[in-house]
Amino acid sequence: MDNKGHPLRQYYVAVSSAENKLATLLDLLRAFEVSAPITVVACCGSRDSLDAVAAAVVAVPHCRVWVLHADLSEGEVEAAVQDYLAATAPLVSQEEVAEQQQQEQQQPGQEDDPHRQQQDEAAARRQRRRRAAAAGGEEEDEEVTPAEALRRAAAAKRFVAVLATTDSGLRALPKELLPLAPSLLVSYDLPTRKETYLRRLSSVLGSRSSAGGKRIAVNFAAAGQLDDFRQVEQFSEKPIEQMPVHVSDIFARDAA
Repeated sequence: MDNKGHPLRQYYVAVSSAENKLATLLDLLRAFEVSAPITVVACCGSRDSLDAVAAAVVAVPHCRVWVLHADLSEGEVEAAVQDYLAATAPLVSQEEVAEQQQQEQQQPGQEDDPHRQQQDEAAARRQRRRRAAAAGGEEEDEEVTPAEALRRAAAAKRFVAVLATTDSGLRALPKELLPLAPSLLVSYDLPTRKETYLRRLSSVLGSRSSAGGKRIAVNFAAAGQLDDFRQVEQFSEKPIEQMPVHVSDIFARDAA
């Protein structure tokens, strides 16, 4: 097993009832404002959940929302994702530059590490893909320096970008646009099948070895869903931590 790269860090948010999940999600997004700009992919288990999430998030001032579901055509799915990638390109650039600088401070002298080079290449591919989405054309070969990436990011409005999707919407995504690589994955509805759980991780966060940034997942667990939550822990093969009181700490914490 490859122990290099970015390990998956998972948290859970305990919700008193299914009816309170939406209010809890909005509280979470408001708390994320201090960490903005960040990108979020919220996975919903049904169209009803998706519609409720989208309608609520769009009313949050510092949030922007995109929606994917099975009723969209292939062209509509691709257009929505391209628009999301284009809008979040400066945000992701800023995150990746900060991540790179943090790694260089913590692990000096590792420029020749093949795995580090693989991560840098993955991050560069994502940057080119998002720039291509913003330009509406082919991927560019231009390499963006950290200083230029920060300059572009500084010009972007600080907001939380939320791509809300059903699992069927996630399956419809073209492979060339994956992984979406957001700041974090939110499982608004817990997955009930291991296949669904693994697809969310691979399509949204990517694999441990290929991810160019931190891999963070947050799971909502409502009262009465203990069995479903324990099943997700079995899928994960490791305990899932409780969300810290200061939720922004999940972005600042160093990977173990």
